[in-house]
Amino acid sequence: MTSNQHNNPLSHFLSANLFDVAGLVAVVTGGSSGLGLYAAHTLASNGALVYILDLVAVQADITSKESLTAAREFITTDLAQQGKKGIQTLICNAGIGEKFLRSYGQDPPSVPNPKSQAEKDREFGEIVDELWSFSESDCAAILNTNVTGNYLTALAFLPLLKAGTSPDYLSQTILISSNAAWAKVPLLNPIYNISKTAVSHLGQILSTMFCDHGLRTNIIEPGLYPSDLTSTEGRDETTGHGKLSHTNGADIPIGRCGKPEEHASAVLYLASRNSQFANGTRMRVDGAALQKLPASD
Repeated sequence: MTSNQHNNPLSHFLSANLFDVAGLVAVVTGGSSGLGLYAAHTLASNGALVYILDLVAVQADITSKESLTAAREFITTDLAQQGKKGIQTLICNAGIGEKFLRSYGQDPPSVPNPKSQAEKDREFGEIVDELWSFSESDCAAILNTNVTGNYLTALAFLPLLKAGTSPDYLSQTILISSNAAWAKVPLLNPIYNISKTAVSHLGQILSTMFCDHGLRTNIIEPGLYPSDLTSTEGRDETTGHGKLSHTNGADIPIGRCGKPEEHASAVLYLASRNSQFANGTRMRVDGAALQKLPASD
């Protein structure tokens, strides 16, 4: 802090202090691309020590207790060598979407000319066939990664979060869910929606179970952002950030997908030292896309 800031009675309202993460230790799963990479970049760029868990970086299979335990022990040892113990933030970001369902079966109210019974019957058959085309392994893969994987990750790092918590910073888990958690139409496919509903509710459960133990849990529910899951346009060669020049057909009032820095800003707020009062918070950052869909929240 500069001398001018010391003399400023409102210096704690300066952005550098409001969103301070310098010196904090964070673990990010799925941090090699997409939303995880945006989170890792914003934390590291602002002075946090970041460990990325992925198939590269610190290797970890989030669906395996053994793999997660090994990753936790690696980080524990590495921190000890730096004279540190514990972490302050765990970002559970890893997830998959699998197949994209195209027959939603519900046109927006603005579409004129109601469908004939024959058209409805044909559409019904298409939807049933497409839903049934999801194999047991398709369903299991989504649920295993998005639900079981995030659940096991959150549990595996509780000891490190507890070791890193203090009255000045209550350690936390940030679960990256999706606005799909509350949409009544499939945003990718129904199993993906279901998995994200589970992730959002997992955040509420963990927040309640550990709020008296000096630990927090918060949830971010992003909408459409550039990632390997949503785009085939590749990545920026310098930053590795995804590219997405359209909305994938989604009715987003702002007329575009989210920018990497818009997701990063949500992460930076929750991870900062001035978010201590946020516990059990669900933050939706989707450009109001969910406001244009039938939804339960």
